[in-house]
Amino acid sequence: MIVAGWIVLGVTGFTLVLAAQMRMLISVSLRRALAEKFGGDYRDAIYRAAIAAVGTSAEIGEHTAWLAKTYPAPISHLRLARRVTYTAPMAILLSLAYLRFIARAF
Repeated sequence: MIVAGWIVLGVTGFTLVLAAQMRMLISVSLRRALAEKFGGDYRDAIYRAAIAAVGTSAEIGEHTAWLAKTYPAPISHLRLARRVTYTAPMAILLSLAYLRFIARAF
C-alpha cells in the first residue's frame, strides 16, 4: 500500500506540472493567433484578457468569440488544464496525508 501511495503522489505531481505547462503553451499560441489576426503584440493586455475569458461565463468579446469559433480543440484542452491545476494540489495534499498518517511512510 505504501508503494501505491507513492505512485499516486508521483503521478499527481506529474499531472500538475504537465497541466501548468499546457496552460502556458496553449495560452501563448492562442495569443499569437490573436495577434496575427487582429494585429499588435501577442503580449498585449487585451489578448491576455481574451484568453482568460475563454471558457468562462464572462462576456464574450470579439476576440473571445473568434477564438471559440476558430480554435475549439485548444480551448477545450485549456479548460481541462485549468481544471487539473485547480484539483491536483488537493489530490497531492490528500496523498501526502494518506502516506503520513495512514500508511506511516514517513
